[in-house]
Amino acid sequence: MRFAKVNHSVLKELQRKGYNVLIAPADCEDTANVTWKAIAVPNVFEWLVALDCEGITAVPFEEPNILVIQDALNNIKEEDLNGSVFIED
Repeated sequence: MRFAKVNHSVLKELQRKGYNVLIAPADCEDTANVTWKAIAVPNVFEWLVALDCEGITAVPFEEPNILVIQDALNNIKEEDLNGSVFIED
């Protein structure tokens, strides 16, 4: 187990391990040093819609920060990625 700085190489490693989304707590105030957790969901689009429609908590605006790995690889420059992710080896 280790923490790794989020970059394209780490995102590709996580994809190879089957992860497709990074999440961080909603109350994370330091977005430059956010700590992400990698998760795997069966269908990213359906999961995002369910979050939007149903919410994951009963409290409004308490949904986690979300980074879809493929979207980040396609649309975010390396230097614009922030934080660290916990990786289980």
